[in-house]
Amino acid sequence: MATTEPCFTCISYRTQLEQKEAIIAKYQKVVQFQHELIHELSISQKITTKDTASVTTNDEPALTAVREKSNRNYYRTYVGPLTGEVDKASLKQCLEESFGPVDTIDFIPGKSCAFANFFSPTAYHNAISEGAIMVKGIVLSVEQAKKPRFRYSKKKLSTS
Repeated sequence: MATTEPCFTCISYRTQLEQKEAIIAKYQKVVQFQHELIHELSISQKITTKDTASVTTNDEPALTAVREKSNRNYYRTYVGPLTGEVDKASLKQCLEESFGPVDTIDFIPGKSCAFANFFSPTAYHNAISEGAIMVKGIVLSVEQAKKPRFRYSKKKLSTS
């Protein structure tokens, strides 16, 4: 004798699953808003008064160009550790195929690493979220680039 009504346990599991999916959807929205806020905050902090002094509020293309110029370091990622087998062209190709358009790649001689600047926040966040990429069979870490530290050099001044 088969019943067509679902049992209490099935109903309970279905309700729990629906609640879990709703929580995940809300979390994804929160993460999306966080990324947008971070992006907007970086734009507002990186545009200096010097850059915007010559740009009027009606000149939207010029303002967009200034924002893009100021955001180049915001989309900067660390890639490493590199080996001799990995070259700029293959690294750039793999990054673009996996994450999106790359503006520039800077290899750091003697440090076995590179820094990649992405054109868009989407490509940048995709790269950071993935955290790794395989180039020529070698797994490389992809991380948010840290801001360079100020280095103070103590040079003796001669009084002669």
